[in-house]
Amino acid sequence: MNPADHTYVPPQAKASSTLPAELVAYLDGTDLLAKMQALRISTVDGEGWPHASLLSAGDMVAMPSGSLRFAVFAESTTAANIQRDHRVTVTFAHDGGMGEVRLTCRRLTDAAAFPTIALFEAEPLSARFHLAPYATVRSGITFQLHEEAPALARWQRQIEALRAAT
Repeated sequence: MNPADHTYVPPQAKASSTLPAELVAYLDGTDLLAKMQALRISTVDGEGWPHASLLSAGDMVAMPSGSLRFAVFAESTTAANIQRDHRVTVTFAHDGGMGEVRLTCRRLTDAAAFPTIALFEAEPLSARFHLAPYATVRSGITFQLHEEAPALARWQRQIEALRAAT
């Protein structure tokens, strides 16, 4: 097959109750200033439409138990969607393509240090990987911080709160 041909290649599905190793490494809570790929989380709104949010490696942490914890604004559409429908999809650039993990969430006890933030824990249900034979994903959505020091300090406190939450 000519790599320029435009043909459908089904995603490689992996029914797994574990997070992909690359995502665990990216969301280990370390070296945050080097991790500037935003991760897209998708929820389902009250009308059944997809709702996208972008989170950073400072808003999420992979736990030793295999779950994924993340923080969103408590008053956000994302938090309301998760409270109503516990399904979340996390999408990220992966190995020349796109990785997608389906998870089911529960709300954790909020951290007193972050009164406007809702903490969630998500258990992976499955992972899919999308590759196109004619193109390579070179990066995901990336960002640049305006002020690194305050963002890094907040991210580190958030990750500590996520790890400690029950």
